[in-house]
Amino acid sequence: MRTTQNTRQIGRPAKAVVIGCAMLTAIFISGLQYFVLNLPDYKAAQTKPSDGIVVITGGQQRLDAGLSLLANGAASKLLISGVGTGLSKAILANDLQLDPAQRDLLMCCAELEFAATDTRGNARAARIWAETNKLSSLYLVTANYHMPRARLAFEREMPHINLQYWSVSPDDLRLASWWKEPGLVRLLAREYAKFLAEFIRL
Repeated sequence: MRTTQNTRQIGRPAKAVVIGCAMLTAIFISGLQYFVLNLPDYKAAQTKPSDGIVVITGGQQRLDAGLSLLANGAASKLLISGVGTGLSKAILANDLQLDPAQRDLLMCCAELEFAATDTRGNARAARIWAETNKLSSLYLVTANYHMPRARLAFEREMPHINLQYWSVSPDDLRLASWWKEPGLVRLLAREYAKFLAEFIRL
């Protein structure tokens, strides 16, 4: 009889842990769904003048978008933050197979930043660049799934800078059926967890 009671007493905390984990998982999944459904899309947005453009590395489409903003007169300066050590503008242009117009813009008006290794580092680098060049407004260019976290980090790092946001939707990011593809589920779940961590940090 005593053994049965002890087993029940041990079983209750274990059951509570299981229920708690199930509830947290359900909350996380619900939050993830909301996060994905509300990812920003500024493709239709009109460009407004700004002092500079910051592109966070992570795909050619981001750089293409930054160079397009530059070509359209949205700004006259471009910072590419988080570039791999050893890369140069010439190597970057060749690796990404930039067309002649893009190459000219990269050579004349872009600056490469090598120190940043994460989003917070990108924000710090952008702040230093803005202060050095006396810029009061910036465009932030990054992937749409990364934008919510990047926005938090940049706004925290430079509350005195007027920030505008230009998100890029990667071609392989099929949001209409993201839950069917394990790779996308992992990518978005990881990014949502990082976003939550940055939000809590603020």
